[in-house]
Amino acid sequence: MQIKPLFIIVILLITFSSANAQEYTFGVKGGINYNNIGELYHLGIGGGGNPIPETDTNYSADKKMGTHFGAFAMVNFGDFFIRPEVNYTSLKSSYPLAFKTANWKLTKIDVPILLGYKIYDPVSLYAGPSFSNISNMELQFPEDPILFEKSAINLSAGIMADFGRFGIDLRYEYGLKPIEEQRVDFVDDDYGTNVAYLLEYNPNQLILSVHINVLSINGERKHSKKGAWRGSGCLN
Repeated sequence: MQIKPLFIIVILLITFSSANAQEYTFGVKGGINYNNIGELYHLGIGGGGNPIPETDTNYSADKKMGTHFGAFAMVNFGDFFIRPEVNYTSLKSSYPLAFKTANWKLTKIDVPILLGYKIYDPVSLYAGPSFSNISNMELQFPEDPILFEKSAINLSAGIMADFGRFGIDLRYEYGLKPIEEQRVDFVDDDYGTNVAYLLEYNPNQLILSVHINVLSINGERKHSKKGAWRGSGCLN
């Protein structure tokens, strides 16, 4: 199934479910990301040029800390909830080549749609799809820019704890579609690598974030004449 039809189905599910919601929560979040990308396969003498090392070598990416920030809504019905988010994510890694490190970076907008259950106050478990729009993926200084698809679907699962208006969230995200292998050509005098391949991989990341519940609305009483608002600066 393509991203757009699946996204429409999920939005319709949220709209239908919210009719019976007991509470709506809106907030902001931010945190750090540790991502995993594929190896860079360096071709030795047989690959042309004057590469160092002379034999074929796999370079694994060094993980660097990325960041994200965004906003969320949470539709609660009893111990169950639906939690759509919109996050701006910036990821970093690097390949330590023979002469110089080649830096890799990616920026994207993520829209997770999470289904969760409160197992024991204040702890909840959740899972769901995450739709990504990738604005940029860049490897430093190959002769030609690397190619990438601008959309992706990931699967997220995690654990969350709320303490009043504040909370903490740890999740794992796995890319459902692999990033295809592609050739990259470097200037070997600068990097020690002339011809290399970014090997196929499924992107994945570990995400740690904190969130603040800015506003909550009591869904059971939302249709009353006076209304009932609960949150920062609001009345019970």
